[in-house]
Amino acid sequence: MPHTAVRLLLWLVLVTLHSAASAQDIATGDRLFDAGDYAAAATAYQQSFDADGNGVALYRLANAKTYQAGRTEGDAAEALYDEAVGAAKEAVKLLPDDPEAHLALARAWGRLGQYRGVLESLNLATLIRDELDTILELEPKNHGALHALALWHLNVPWIFGGRSEATRPLFEQAIAIEPTVLHHLEYAESLLTLGDPAAARVQLEAALALPAETAADRDEQARARALLGTL
Repeated sequence: MPHTAVRLLLWLVLVTLHSAASAQDIATGDRLFDAGDYAAAATAYQQSFDADGNGVALYRLANAKTYQAGRTEGDAAEALYDEAVGAAKEAVKLLPDDPEAHLALARAWGRLGQYRGVLESLNLATLIRDELDTILELEPKNHGALHALALWHLNVPWIFGGRSEATRPLFEQAIAIEPTVLHHLEYAESLLTLGDPAAARVQLEAALALPAETAADRDEQARARALLGTL
């Protein structure tokens, strides 16, 4: 076999092996994420990205760090949110037409804003809204973006574009597309903010009626159960 052909064959073998390893790391990351080991999931996604520059691994890395930050306190939490934002920004550059990359960035910015407080949330409001608008242009029925937009309208003051009356219909759309524990829980929390505890109770009961398939589901149902106990 000519040397050129041998080199080409070896290159193809290496590419195949790298791709297989990358896919395996993503699958491992997904299992760890679902189990609630967000730090280990982030490591697996990072390994996948390092292997072949996989943008999917990068936005899943951002999500893992965002969830990990939610279980962390102090400067370490803020550092994780910043890392999540950085990873998501890179994912958007690599995958500008992937709604999930934009959603990872909107989520990371949103949680960072919540962590830092109202003023920081306002500073990020336009950036988050731009990402959500992009997602819904790419995928009008993206339930995660509809959920995030509902929260955006609830939390952003009227003068900056927030319209609290948009919160209910957006949550209803998200739930009609994909009923999840988180959708019902955060809809319930929003309804309490809007002064409707009876409707909130319905949503909390719906959250608790769903199967808890992941560690996040179990954590969210624990929140729902505790909140229901206060009504």
